[in-house]
Amino acid sequence: ERNQIDRNMMFKKAVLVALAASTFVANAREEMNLRSRSYRRLVKQDCNIVKATMEYDDGTEGEEECYCDAIEKGTGTGNDKHVLAKFVNFDKKDCERAVSAETILSSSAGFEIDSSTNTAKIPPGAIVSERKKNSNAIKSEGRRRLMEGEKKILIVRGEFPDASTALSTSLLSDSILGTYGDPVNLASQYSDCSYEKLRFIKVPDGTTFNEIASEEGAITVTGSETVSGTDNSVIREAMKSLMGGSQGAADYVMLCLPPGTNGGWIAYAYVNWWLSVYNNNWCSYVSGQMHEIGHNLGLAHSGEGDTYDDQSGMMGFSYSQDDGPIMCFNAPKTYQLNWFSDYHRDDLSYLSPISETISLVGFVDRNAAPQDIHKMIIRVSGDTNDFYVHFNRKRYFNRGSVEGGDQVLVTYRSSGSGYAASTLRAKLSAGGAHTVTQTDLGGSIGDLVISVQSITLSTSESTPSVAVVNIAYGSTPDPTAEPTPAPIDPTPVPTADPTQDPTADPTPEPTAEPTPDPTL
Repeated sequence: ERNQIDRNMMFKKAVLVALAASTFVANAREEMNLRSRSYRRLVKQDCNIVKATMEYDDGTEGEEECYCDAIEKGTGTGNDKHVLAKFVNFDKKDCERAVSAETILSSSAGFEIDSSTNTAKIPPGAIVSERKKNSNAIKSEGRRRLMEGEKKILIVRGEFPDASTALSTSLLSDSILGTYGDPVNLASQYSDCSYEKLRFIKVPDGTTFNEIASEEGAITVTGSETVSGTDNSVIREAMKSLMGGSQGAADYVMLCLPPGTNGGWIAYAYVNWWLSVYNNNWCSYVSGQMHEIGHNLGLAHSGEGDTYDDQSGMMGFSYSQDDGPIMCFNAPKTYQLNWFSDYHRDDLSYLSPISETISLVGFVDRNAAPQDIHKMIIRVSGDTNDFYVHFNRKRYFNRGSVEGGDQVLVTYRSSGSGYAASTLRAKLSAGGAHTVTQTDLGGSIGDLVISVQSITLSTSESTPSVAVVNIAYGSTPDPTAEPTPAPIDPTPVPTADPTQDPTADPTPEPTAEPTPDPTL
């Protein structure tokens, strides 16, 4: 009897333990569900679409992605709080068609924002529509994105329990703005490449962002999140929230994240917008700085065989170097920036015959080259693509150009002057030619032939280096007669004596080789 009583008591205890465990599990599940639901919220307002493409440390890039900029209205100019969430179910073609920072997406059911993953979803069955921002809003925001004038930069570093941005605010300020004499940086290179038309400066000392006062153009924010192994978007949004969630008095904000977030990413930026994001030390590398701020300015990538392997300018690869490579942008990007409009030859079109010989100088020789004699960029426009020709003089603030130095480069992009990737087609030396076939061109009266008659390099500050280029379309190319005398030009320059010796040997060589080359 006593054993039976003991067995009954043990059974009752087991039942109570099982019930308690079941209740604990149920409560835990409910708590998790509540917590999960607390991360998600339905945003009834519209989404301003902004785009970004991430760069990785192996030289590759991710796909261009669309983000929902869900704006929480604040008080005062520039104080709206921007919550960025990446779309996970937005059609890829719709994303490609959208114009970053100009297209607005509306949903009849709002948008589901998950703050734990910083993602946005369009609810099932929602009716979605797109529209463009009104012209006044675009003009107002566009004033901040103008390619000329002074632009105020805010640099933000982060400190978290397990990781902090490696460089101090002073070192970051020096590496980005040259505050303490850093020789090559974002501010110096943009200033040089634009001949001081575009100048980046610090936000004034004492400017506050969420009650944090800036010094030397930089602030430090302190967060509670764990950085190691966390997606960069979590740390990005934490830092952005800690500095107020908006650009405030700054034109552009550079977030310098601590090391340790997951993935081998190096940097990314939002097109036509104010935010760029860097993985720790990449905040101090000039090519990364210029590349990402270039995206903010509306510049797309520059490619050759891949999306951004055109190494003649800064919208190709980025390099883990503090003070280099020292170079600017290729012809399509420089044309878009509109720094040298007086030196553009852009009245040519492959919709009608062309036969032109044009003297080109590099961007570095503007001060030595009269605009009525020389040009910097030739644009041959059409219905589908525009072709650009420029002389990539490798000197001064372009002395580190990694590819195509002191050559004539032929590049193309889709027609227009807005955001679009460019592709490098040819690198030409003196006597070289490049043919764009009628099929590739989409023209109707023949091939487009770009040939280089001569390249003369100068080491004088008052005399420009010059490339003489011929553009022919729908007519007999001039180069058949021209290349022969071109190599003789340098002969009389040194003295009268050298003229006698070369007349026996050098003269027949150019007539045999350069003549057939341009007629291909």
